[in-house]
Amino acid sequence: MSLRLGTFNVWGLPETFGFGDDVSSRMRLIVDRLQASDLDVLLIQEAWTDEVRSTLRAGALRAGFDVAEGPSGSGGLMTLSRRPIVASGFERFRFRGDPERLARGEFIGGKGFQSSRIQGDHGVLHVVNTHLHARYRRERPRLNSAVRLAQLLQILRHLAETDGTVVLGGDFNCAAGDIEYDLFQGLSHAFELGGGSRHPTLSRTNYYKRHRTAEDKRIDFLFVRPGPEVTWRASEARLFFADPARIRQIDRSLSDHFGFRAELALTPLVHPVALSSGTPPDPATISRARRLLEVADAEAARRHRVHSEQALTFAAASVVALAARRAPLVSRRKLLRGAAGGLAFLSILPAGAYGALAHFDAQGKQGAFADARATLAQLERTLDGASA
Repeated sequence: MSLRLGTFNVWGLPETFGFGDDVSSRMRLIVDRLQASDLDVLLIQEAWTDEVRSTLRAGALRAGFDVAEGPSGSGGLMTLSRRPIVASGFERFRFRGDPERLARGEFIGGKGFQSSRIQGDHGVLHVVNTHLHARYRRERPRLNSAVRLAQLLQILRHLAETDGTVVLGGDFNCAAGDIEYDLFQGLSHAFELGGGSRHPTLSRTNYYKRHRTAEDKRIDFLFVRPGPEVTWRASEARLFFADPARIRQIDRSLSDHFGFRAELALTPLVHPVALSSGTPPDPATISRARRLLEVADAEAARRHRVHSEQALTFAAASVVALAARRAPLVSRRKLLRGAAGGLAFLSILPAGAYGALAHFDAQGKQGAFADARATLAQLERTLDGASA
């Protein structure tokens, strides 16, 4: 079986407040190019709005694709396939952004991964489409890597429960050579189909990235984790949907990313190897992953402490204001009494907000990292069993 695979972040964010640009025009042009595309499977990210999903869905169906997508809020992911999609599901990442940083979009975006089962020539092929966290803290790249590692470990837990060959792709928001990229390869034994750092999908040659000062790089990837029943070969790795598009009398681009594609040939073995738990990761990889997660644990603990202290500060201010309101001098002066009451009320609101942040958000982040450590421990048990 030979499959032409692609992944493309369409930048389908709302244009409000400058999140997206030329969205409607770009989606119509993407649909036009889908008609002429020879891709068998296309993984789409950032199809955030109803309008974007509706336009892409209708165009994909006209072009002969099956479409898998979750309900609104399913991470902006869509999987298009010219082979029948048997089933599809979506799992949200446990780690999300910070609720107080709404402008970043990571908290409300609901990122995760979409898993689909596609009918192939020799049975069902599992396809996973994902979009990892962007920058959690711009000034702390190691923390950003730790967050993405936690999300990748959540995907790895899914892969451990999935038999057979899996194709995994999407926007990883990291580049070949970054620690989370290397750890994912070492822990999953998945193979990247495009030669690592070649074929930059973030490039200053893109109209919407023309002011970019950082080096060009690829953050959009396709991987295969071959099952024991096949051999595989990758070829024809290159960019696609990278040609200029005429929008409002200017040559622009179809997205702020270029698409990436590759061809994957899967050949069934005449005598499949016995099913096993696979090759375990090496101890050094496990150790590096554990140390990286410690960075995220420390940040989650810090957030819990800071928000708890802020909640206590506002609560104390509320108590002081209420006490002042009952003082004899204040109680005889309506203006002071009203001001003290207003201060108490205004203090209670942030106390409750910061208390909720400290409890629910920090608990959620700590739980996400605990899950990641549990997955690492499971992989380590695989290693211990292999060495026994």
